[in-house]
Amino acid sequence: MRAGAEAEACLSGLAEAGAEVVGVSAGQALDLLGADGPPGGRRPTLVVLGAELPAPVGLVHALRPDPRDLAVVVLTTPRNQERAAALPLLVPARSVCALPYDRLADLPVLARRLMEQIDRERAYAATQAAVQQSLASGGPAPRQPGRHLLGAILGQALTGALLLDPGLRLVAWNHRAAGLFGLEEPGSIGRPLDGWFPAEARERLRAYLGGPPADAARTGPAGTRASGTGPSGTGPSGTHASGTGPSGTDPDFTRVTGDGTEQVLRLSPQPVTDPGGAEQILVLAEDVTEAVQARRALAERTGQALLSGEVAAAVTADEPLEQRLRRCVQALVGHLDGAVAAVWILDPQTGTLRLSADAVRGAVLDDRCARVPLGESTIGRIAAARRPYVTSEAIGDPHVEEQDWVRRESLTAFAGHPLVTQGQVMGVLAVLARHRLPDTGVRALAGIADQIAVAVHRDRLLERLSATADALQRPLLPPRLPEPPGVELAARYRPYGDGLQIGGDFYDAFPLPGDRWAVALGDVCGKGPAAAAVTGLVRHTLWAAAQQDADPGHVLPLVHRALRRENSPFCTLAYAVVDCSAEPVRVRLACAGHPSPILRRADGAVAMAVEALDGYGPALGLFDGAHYPAHSLDLRPGDSLVLYTDGFVEGGASHRQRRPDDLAVTLAAHLPPGPGDRPADRIVEVLMADALNRWGEGLRDDLAVLALAAVPRADGGQADRARTASSAVS
Repeated sequence: MRAGAEAEACLSGLAEAGAEVVGVSAGQALDLLGADGPPGGRRPTLVVLGAELPAPVGLVHALRPDPRDLAVVVLTTPRNQERAAALPLLVPARSVCALPYDRLADLPVLARRLMEQIDRERAYAATQAAVQQSLASGGPAPRQPGRHLLGAILGQALTGALLLDPGLRLVAWNHRAAGLFGLEEPGSIGRPLDGWFPAEARERLRAYLGGPPADAARTGPAGTRASGTGPSGTGPSGTHASGTGPSGTDPDFTRVTGDGTEQVLRLSPQPVTDPGGAEQILVLAEDVTEAVQARRALAERTGQALLSGEVAAAVTADEPLEQRLRRCVQALVGHLDGAVAAVWILDPQTGTLRLSADAVRGAVLDDRCARVPLGESTIGRIAAARRPYVTSEAIGDPHVEEQDWVRRESLTAFAGHPLVTQGQVMGVLAVLARHRLPDTGVRALAGIADQIAVAVHRDRLLERLSATADALQRPLLPPRLPEPPGVELAARYRPYGDGLQIGGDFYDAFPLPGDRWAVALGDVCGKGPAAAAVTGLVRHTLWAAAQQDADPGHVLPLVHRALRRENSPFCTLAYAVVDCSAEPVRVRLACAGHPSPILRRADGAVAMAVEALDGYGPALGLFDGAHYPAHSLDLRPGDSLVLYTDGFVEGGASHRQRRPDDLAVTLAAHLPPGPGDRPADRIVEVLMADALNRWGEGLRDDLAVLALAAVPRADGGQADRARTASSAVS
C-alpha cells in the first residue's frame, strides 16, 4: 500500500538488499496478496499502511496477516491511533506493529526485524512439519538430556517446546521454553510442570494436559507464587472454566514470575511416542501476556464505559432521587462485582449522613450504617475530610472502624468517595468487595461520585425552586372558597410543567356589601415571577375597586388602567357579581378578551353565556379607551355558570385545538340534567379530567376552572359558611 513518498524513501534500503518495494493502492494490495495463495503459503511480504488511512483495522483484517508470510506496519497519527490500538486483539501481535508517523526514521530497522521474523517463522514451520513427520514415521531421532534432547529440530523454534513424561515431569525443552519458565539443567529435569504455576491452577492444568491428579502438598520452584485472579474471563486458576480459551482456542494459564511480573501462557499439548515406544507429551507454550492484558484492558474500559453510561442514565432519569440512587448502586455492584454499594446523603441541618440507597449481594448491612454523624466512623470522616479513602486490606485497617462487620462479611476492599460539588458536601459513596477492586474501577468511582453529587445538588435546587414557586403561587389563589347562600362554588387549578414555574392563571371569590359576591377567573400573559406580580396587581385592584362599586362597568376599566400605568403584560378576565339576595340568583357578567363562560341550565341545555348576551371587551391592558359591556342573567336551582382559561381549548398542539362549544358538549354528555349532588364540584372534575385525558403529555398551558351552581336554599342560607377550595386534580 502507498505510504507516501517519505515512507517509500525509507524503504529504499530494502530494495538494495534484494527486496522488491512497490507502492500500491488498498485494492491492489488485496488483489496481489490474495493471488499469492492462502495465509502461510504466500510470498513473504511486508505491508506498510500509510498514515492517511483513518481506520486501518478493516484493511488489516482483510489482508489476513500471518507470522509465516505477511507482516503489517501501520503508520499512526493522532487521528487513527486509538482505532489502531485494537489491532493486537484481532491479529497476532507479532504480525502487526504500529509506528507513529513522527518516528518514520525507525521504519527501516522495524521492517528488517519483521522480515527476519517472517524468515524465522517459516523455518520453524518447516522444522515443525519435519518433526511431526519424523514422529509419525517412528524414525530415530538423536537426543540428549535436558534442552539438547529435542535436538536441532525444535531447539531454535520461536515457540516454547517442552517434552513431558506421563507424570507431567520435564524431560526436555528448547531455548524458548527455558526463557519462559526459567529452566536450567540439571535441576529442572524431572520436575513436574504444574510446579511452575500457582497451587489453585495445578489440578486443572494436570487435567488439561492429561496427567494424573496433582499432589496437593507439591510446591513449585523457588521464585514463583500464586497470581490471585486470572485474566479477564478466566477462573481463579487462570484457566477458562470450560477448559478452552476464547473462541475455542487453547486455554490461558497465569503465573507470576520471580520478579513479580504476571505472565500468561497458552499451552497446547499433543501426545507423542518416542522411538522406544514410550508415551510422552509435547507441549507448545506461547507467551500471550501482552494480548491478554490488552484484551483485559479493553474489557475493563468497555465495562467502565457501560457503568458510567448506566449511572448517567440513572441520575438523569425522571424519578425520585432515592430511586435514581438505588439504580446507581445496583449498577456499581453489578459491574464491579462488589458485595455492597451504598450512598449516604448529608443532612446539613443535623450534620448526619443518612443511608439513602444501598445494593447488597450476599451481605447484610450493619444497622449502625443507617445514620452516621459527620466526622464519626469511616463514612463520617470521609465526608468531613472531603477526601476519598481506598484500601484492598479492609480487614485490620485501623481507618475502617467497623471491623466486626467487615470480618463477618469477609470484605477485603473498601473504596469511599465524598460527594462534593460547588464546594458543598452532599454525602458519601462507598463500595465494598470480597476481592481487590480493579484500578480502573477505583478510578471510575471518582467520576461516578461527581455525577451523583451533581444529581443530589440538582435535586436540592429543584426542591428549593419548587418551594419558592409554591410560596409565590399560593397567595395568588384563595385558600378557601366562600359558600354564598343558594350558590355552590368549586374550582380546580393545575399549573403547566413540573411545578417549578409560576403559572399565569388565577381565580378569586370574595364577599361584597349587600349579600353579594364577586367571582373572577383570569389569565395573565407570561409565567414566572413577572406573571405573579401582574396577578397580584389584578387581584388587589379587583378587590379595591369592587369595594367602591362592584359593577363590571366600573371595576374592569380600573383594572385596565392599572395595568397600563404599570406597563404590565395584558390579562384576560371573566368577572361576575353574584347577588344572592335575589330570587332567582342574579349574575352581572363581563368578559375582557376571555373565553366565553358556559351557561348550563337545569334541563341540560348549554350555551356560551357571553355570546348569548351579545359580546365582550378586549383583554385588559391592551388598548386605550376600551369598553367592557356587562350583561345580566338569572340562575335558578340546577343552573350553572362555568368560567375557564384558554388551556382547556388551546392547551395542546395547534392541530388539536378545541372550540368552547366542545366543552359545552362534554358537559352535556357527562352530566345529567337537574341540580344533582355537588353540581359545581362535578362540573370542574369532568372538565379537568377531560382536558388532561385529551392533552396528556402534549399539554402546554395552565388549567383553571371555576363553576358557580345555583342550589336550593336551606333555612334561608348562611353566608358565613366556607369550605376548602381544592387546587389539585381529583
